[in-house]
Amino acid sequence: MGARARTVAVLGALAVLGTPAVADAAPDTAPVGPPQTGWPAAWAYSIEHPDAIPQGMNDFSCRPDAAHPRPVVLVNGTFENSYANWAMYSPQLKADGYCVFGLDYGGPDTGPFHQTGDMRVSARQVGDFVETVLAATGADRVDLVGHSQGGLVPLHYINHLGGESKIGTMIGVAPATNGISAYGMLNLLAAYSQAKDAVGSVIPAVDDGTAGSAFVTETGEGGMTRPGVEYATVSSRHDLVVQLSESQLPPGPNVSNVVVQDFCPEDLTNHGTMVYDDITLRIVRNLLDPATAVAPACHPVAPLP
Repeated sequence: MGARARTVAVLGALAVLGTPAVADAAPDTAPVGPPQTGWPAAWAYSIEHPDAIPQGMNDFSCRPDAAHPRPVVLVNGTFENSYANWAMYSPQLKADGYCVFGLDYGGPDTGPFHQTGDMRVSARQVGDFVETVLAATGADRVDLVGHSQGGLVPLHYINHLGGESKIGTMIGVAPATNGISAYGMLNLLAAYSQAKDAVGSVIPAVDDGTAGSAFVTETGEGGMTRPGVEYATVSSRHDLVVQLSESQLPPGPNVSNVVVQDFCPEDLTNHGTMVYDDITLRIVRNLLDPATAVAPACHPVAPLP
């Protein structure tokens, strides 16, 4: 791995992992931004409109129907926000017939960049939001789709905060399931206490999301999965932030570990672009509703936006 690629990986790692604050449940009066098909445009719009949410999200008058009985809660990655993360997924899932919800969690509570705080606090915030969605919709369970850090934090909620009985399916997209190493660089940082403490004081989630951290170890106590939940991970071999071994869950009867290139070898989607890749989105839609699964329409996808 060259020096430039390692630099990309480290910067990406800091952007994946995520100062506690109260989660923003984005009321249904929040401004709604347009659908997006690319990462740069979505990020730029969210910086100019930090309170925006994507189309289809947080309609608390939505009631699940028989075809889609579980609402879908979208869980952001680090330094993200609901709009930048889900301006492609949310409108499509809403059009599919789901009640779609999402939140900014983990602080800070202003500006466009969130999910940087203590992951235990973040897990509680995600759990509180799930309870809000269940109460509003009358559903018994929700399905979760989480990107990056959003694929790790909900595992703590499921495993240790009572989430097992509230979640139907948990799908991680480029998830930091087992913590990440950034090809060893975050573990090297952790070996130097002064550097580790300096980063951890500003972005606690970097500490929590490093492979082998106390948070990751605690999350995995009793196993990373629980029998009452269906799990899937969707990963890319071209991800310079999270390696396959870091994203995938241990095999089990309720676990599917999917690699995008096993469906479409010419899709070179990377860590950030997976939430703006139509092939990845098709795979996620299939996992949410296997009865209506459609094979992805494969085509070349560049590794960068």
